[in-house]
Amino acid sequence: MAVHAHPDDESSKGAATMAKYVSEGVDVLVVTCTGGERGSVLNPKLQGDPEIEANIHEVRRKEMDAAREILGVSQEWLGFVDSGLPEGDPLPHCPRAASRSRTSTRRPAGWSAASAPSVRRSSRPTTRTAATRTPTTS
Repeated sequence: MAVHAHPDDESSKGAATMAKYVSEGVDVLVVTCTGGERGSVLNPKLQGDPEIEANIHEVRRKEMDAAREILGVSQEWLGFVDSGLPEGDPLPHCPRAASRSRTSTRRPAGWSAASAPSVRRSSRPTTRTAATRTPTTS
């Protein structure tokens, strides 16, 4: 099982590992937390295309469909709305109260804290891999 925030992360983060397991006969499940509806278009040839920008959620779903087919994985959506969180280093300040109120509105109707563990239980993963960050030296 691989859990990713957005429906393009499975292609850029761990695709080779997932494809390897699939080739060995392992059933691989990708759990996608959001629809990627606030994502950016990183391909310079597609940036500024009004059709893509207006329908980014549909574009992300089609990308996920293609990735699922190419990688040979199964996939489930958790249904969260993409946060559009600010980026930067360091991250801009986000008041705690505002953060709590925005987070609660992002949960899909009918979602409960039990949703994610129930996906894990229903898929019954047998192999787990973890990404590790390689320490850098100054």
